[in-house]
Amino acid sequence: MSISRYAMRSKMVEAPDLSNVVGPAGSRRQAPQTYSVAVDGTHMTATPSTGRIARRSDRAGYEEIIGFAEEMIDALRADAGEVSAFLRTFARPTTLVDALSLAQPAALGIDTTRLTDAATGDAPAIRIVHAGDNPTPLTIAELNILIEQLDRPLDINGDDKLRYATLPDTEEQVASLSLNKTRIALRSLDLPPAATVEVESTAFPLGEDPDRQPLYRYLDENDAIIVLFDDVRLAYIDGIVFRDETLRDGGAAFLRYLRAEPSLNGVETEKGKFAAAKTAFDADSTFGVVVDHLAAADTILVCDDLDDEWADFIGLRTDGALTQITFYHAKAGDLSLGAGQFHIAVSQALKNLGNMTFPAERMDAKIERWSNLYNNDGHATQISRTIRTNTPDLGEAIAQARSAPDAIRRAVIVTSSLSKQAVTNVLNNAQNGIRPRPSFVQMYWLLQSFFSDCAEAGVSGSIVCRP
Repeated sequence: MSISRYAMRSKMVEAPDLSNVVGPAGSRRQAPQTYSVAVDGTHMTATPSTGRIARRSDRAGYEEIIGFAEEMIDALRADAGEVSAFLRTFARPTTLVDALSLAQPAALGIDTTRLTDAATGDAPAIRIVHAGDNPTPLTIAELNILIEQLDRPLDINGDDKLRYATLPDTEEQVASLSLNKTRIALRSLDLPPAATVEVESTAFPLGEDPDRQPLYRYLDENDAIIVLFDDVRLAYIDGIVFRDETLRDGGAAFLRYLRAEPSLNGVETEKGKFAAAKTAFDADSTFGVVVDHLAAADTILVCDDLDDEWADFIGLRTDGALTQITFYHAKAGDLSLGAGQFHIAVSQALKNLGNMTFPAERMDAKIERWSNLYNNDGHATQISRTIRTNTPDLGEAIAQARSAPDAIRRAVIVTSSLSKQAVTNVLNNAQNGIRPRPSFVQMYWLLQSFFSDCAEAGVSGSIVCRP
């Protein structure tokens, strides 16, 4: 349930009791497509998108089938009772009519992963071509440009059945949507180069598919659009509206991932100013806050900023048998309640989750780099990339952290552009019927995706921001 291309798109989880193995952070922002349960030896499957209910059994005659149908109808008519606390951590399907009675569409995203999977790989199902009488396939470079353009979230405007989508902070209309009774249809997509390409099946030779169609129509027919509403609890994905029940507590489950750091109030820049004689990062920079406050207890702290960057800082702390590894991603900016400030930080954090295991084949180059001085903004400073260490052999310390069976891994985004109190106020207002701005909705979903994806990778994700 995210318009971020770095979010996990789909997964299957299975266990005798899922509530014992999937925590709230792992289930949040996930919308179940199929439920399978086993009770007293009877296996049942329910698919919310179609209303299909199935029971695993031997071949049955029509009388047994009718009896099963009657049993299910009676069960559906009965009082449903309380929904389990575990299931409430997942988003639940609702109708578009009900959703539109509560909120309005606010943001549009394209499921580019679905498009890429269909168009690439060993056996692609579709071919994306330049429109015209003599179509030619897009090159890999052209496909990458197309995907990059489609990855941008769009703002939805209007109050009629036909709505228009614009690029953020502009009035340029690049797409249109139709709000029908049961689904949201993509009616046009003028975002270049999407407006000038078409999709055809690879079952036909190039240019001979009789059903070749514009890209927007392919995306619409395959439910490859994501629509967020100005009510942060709602999202339209895979042709279904889902409602996130976790906000019933006033956003407490979200706020616990935000940590207030008073020293960020005085931050003016991300990295500070540099000079040849400088030996430390400025105290009024986000980098300075990380070194002086947030990572003060880390016995090993290195600056990995620039070039082949895994994080701005990597901290390592060992306390008895406990090992803690932290990747700090530091950003600065004016106070905002929008997603724009977080896209880069979240993408950097998510794409480097795998590097938190310190891949052995990459560590020699990293350790050699950390032995150098930090250079930036045209200045060769005297700031050591190894800020502090309690061992003469950094490689050995990294190897021990890699093999530690109880290592705690944390991905921390540090930013001066967000206030925890401001977020609290918006969530409280949302509980009282005051709708947040679309930009806040996008930020909320982006960060929920970040927290959830970190949990999937066995990492604790969090945001350190202003009070």
